[in-house]
Amino acid sequence: MHKTLAPPATTKPTFEYVEPDKLRFDPNNPRFSSTGTKDPEQIQRLLEQEPHLALELVDSFLENGFIDYEPLVVRREGDHFIVVEGNRRLAAVRHILANEKSYGQRSSMLDDLRSIPVLVFPEGAEAEERKQQRVYLGVRHLFGYRDWPPESKARFLDAQIKQRPDLQRTMRELNIKRSEIQRYVVPYRLRKSADSLLKPYVDQDFWVLGEALNRGGIKEYLGLEIDPESLRILDFDRKKLRNLLEFLYGVPKDGKRDNRRISETREISQLARVLAAPAAAAVLERGKSLEEAQLFIRSPQENRDGLRKAVQDLNALIKRLMSKTPKDAASKSLLATFEDFRKAALQFLRDGKKPRV
Repeated sequence: MHKTLAPPATTKPTFEYVEPDKLRFDPNNPRFSSTGTKDPEQIQRLLEQEPHLALELVDSFLENGFIDYEPLVVRREGDHFIVVEGNRRLAAVRHILANEKSYGQRSSMLDDLRSIPVLVFPEGAEAEERKQQRVYLGVRHLFGYRDWPPESKARFLDAQIKQRPDLQRTMRELNIKRSEIQRYVVPYRLRKSADSLLKPYVDQDFWVLGEALNRGGIKEYLGLEIDPESLRILDFDRKKLRNLLEFLYGVPKDGKRDNRRISETREISQLARVLAAPAAAAVLERGKSLEEAQLFIRSPQENRDGLRKAVQDLNALIKRLMSKTPKDAASKSLLATFEDFRKAALQFLRDGKKPRV
């Protein structure tokens, strides 16, 4: 078994081996952005479930033990350590040791897990050490090596940027553009600013809102004002934010969500175009569909082309259906009715009239 080294006499990070009992989950870790829990057992259960799935690591630990060249990153705090990076791996180790009887029959590596490698940042680390922690976490989790979910990235960046100089420092340290930071931080801060409105949607995909706020038409619709130097939310229309949430996620009702206007994220661009046009936005607000609202932003020619294509598609469908249906009175009646509709639609197109809802 590895031996735990004596506490460091330096302010620099040190490599040590530590017993898991001396390690604590970090309740402020961005992975737990929406829970607010500080109870270690609740965090353990959270990490074992989706989307973290810490138990996926169990087989690897049973087979290989804990690999030294990928230590947990921890911060010394009194007689124990707070895990800055590696909470998911700690949850897997804790699970194995808590179920030692079951796993001991499958693996000879349990002793290797009783003292695991850590990179220790000292208690009360100086500014340079805190910077190293920020950069380490940012590079590791913002840029794809061990990606955090979007909301976790947003929470991490939000914690780094409190004052105006923080934005420039974060951009410089992480080599990240302002626009990329804004994509994460603005929806996260808007959610905090409108907590009561967003509570019914806390279980919904954070990134859908993030993608929506990346569209100029939607920001204009909300009257969203942001301080460009600190990305602080200055103002927005709460009523229109409520509308937007309903368009994106639907209206919560009896455990279900009704009247959602988009079914996939690629429709967000269409939603932005609609909301940028007051007449079209008003149609959507009255409960009409996204397709109906788009009639008010398309040119007359675009609407005519859309109707013409719809008639052609329906004509082809009717013909395929009739080719497999007996030629009885009902099918003849359907064909006659459709032919009347087709002629009326073509006449409508010739007249050049604009459809109305």
